[in-house]
Amino acid sequence: MTTRILIADDHPIVLAGIRDVLAGELDLDVVGEAADPATLIELMTSTLPHAVITDYSMPGGDSFGDGIKLISFLRRSFPDVRLLVLTMVSNPSLVAAMYAAGASGVVLKSHGLGSLVQALRTVLADRVYRPPGLLPVAAAEPADAEAVLARLSPRELEVIRLFTGGMSVGDIARQLQRSAKTVSTQKINAMRKLGVDSDQALIEYCLQSSMFG
Repeated sequence: MTTRILIADDHPIVLAGIRDVLAGELDLDVVGEAADPATLIELMTSTLPHAVITDYSMPGGDSFGDGIKLISFLRRSFPDVRLLVLTMVSNPSLVAAMYAAGASGVVLKSHGLGSLVQALRTVLADRVYRPPGLLPVAAAEPADAEAVLARLSPRELEVIRLFTGGMSVGDIARQLQRSAKTVSTQKINAMRKLGVDSDQALIEYCLQSSMFG
């Protein structure tokens, strides 16, 4: 019996890499590929896969969202399908949020795709796959929002609050009467202290930790 696998990523080279990794597994059949959330959900309905390997962040998610929102939607809509999430995000709080939303496993792209088959086999066996070397949330992150906020200077906190509220670096600079370079530096410093490496990861972090209510 072959196991039906659906793969999704907006980068063709990543899709090709996943195909190559799975090509040597005779019992695994890639039944479809998607480059955006809408196509992924359409294919899930038509192909009825046993497992999905999906990128955490894909453009074109206006209807279904991406990231945590997409994972939650897939878990609610297709509860029997194992969800394996590929991501560049390595922040333990965000990875924990992926599991809480319904991911069966998370593979860090920074580790390469070498562990993909092992991760897939683990989730297909109805077990949770966790990336090696990732610290548990309790060991890597402060226990509450107040401890998180204490890491940031008042100016850094102000910049992050405005940025996650939807303002650009230029808008923030004008409102705070600082140079764009200063605001950008304060934003980068705050991201480094919080352990996030992209704007999306920063926004997700603030949402998950309820930093601003």
